[in-house]
Amino acid sequence: MSETVMIEALGHGSDARGHALDNVFNWMTIRGLEGKRIVVLMGDVPTKPDLVEKVVLSLAGAARIDLAARSLAGYDAAARSALTSLLGGRGELIEMSSGEFESLAVPTRTSARQLHGMETRERRFIKQAFFARCLAEADLFVVVRNLELNRFSGVHGVFATVLDCLATKTRTEVLSYASYGLMGEALLDAWSALESVFLFGILDAEQTREETFGRTAETGVILAGIDPEDLDGYALIVSGGRTSWSPFSASASARAGRGRSGHVEGIASNVRLDELRARIPAGFWEKPPARRALGGPPIVEFSGRPTDFDALVCPTGAISEGSNGIPVVRRAGCVGCGWCLKEYAEVSVHRR
Repeated sequence: MSETVMIEALGHGSDARGHALDNVFNWMTIRGLEGKRIVVLMGDVPTKPDLVEKVVLSLAGAARIDLAARSLAGYDAAARSALTSLLGGRGELIEMSSGEFESLAVPTRTSARQLHGMETRERRFIKQAFFARCLAEADLFVVVRNLELNRFSGVHGVFATVLDCLATKTRTEVLSYASYGLMGEALLDAWSALESVFLFGILDAEQTREETFGRTAETGVILAGIDPEDLDGYALIVSGGRTSWSPFSASASARAGRGRSGHVEGIASNVRLDELRARIPAGFWEKPPARRALGGPPIVEFSGRPTDFDALVCPTGAISEGSNGIPVVRRAGCVGCGWCLKEYAEVSVHRR
């Protein structure tokens, strides 16, 4: 894998975006696609058609190309038709949440990792991971999505896209390790079960979205990388470096120049780091604190019962059935991750 990442800042001209994407794809060298099956992983929020089109064209040498998203609810009929036409019979448009999943065995961890941080006997490392079949059967995969920032799951990292490819039960099991500080390890363990190889990732940050609370901000930056850890580090830099519980915060801190061995001379970028940080408007990252030490956790409540309610959506088991049919969130078990906010429109959060 290459150790470089490219960041392309968009200008103000009418064709600035096109030039930025051309530069990114000219920078990447994609070889060895003959006979390969590739899955392009997209976000629930549709990525701009020009980016998806350039990605598919760059993969033209592959035997099969599938476009997949966890949910296609955000894609209207026109968008779905355009994506299907773009594939031209070489693959399918797949909604992973309504498809089939394959059970893959997670490789054995070392004894040191098995013991690290485990505070109760009933907790164990994941032994099986149920992946969307399209990814389990793929040879290579590409990540193309909007840049989404989430303090809990680290979705800004390319590796964390695995959460969209997991069955609900496995995804909840991965998330449950957050309360032990082990979510990153659980996520990487699940990811290691895949035989598919990461090819490249492109995150469109022309409009950045804070996934948990739904805020958006204009940034005018496109991030592309062949090394997932570097790409995750750049996503943190773009966000100002402020995130918590990210599975990859250590590598990102080093690339932001704030760790013990932090350095920035190896970063391949055409934009200064301070300029990237300045692109996120003030207040974009202001959120209710999640821990008592920071002023008390937020209060999370359901206003009604979701039609597809599943108590397993909560990684810490804080959500249970209410006596009147409306789910109840136990404050003692809630860590303020906001995952239920992402899944259900009936959930709201407020300060004490």
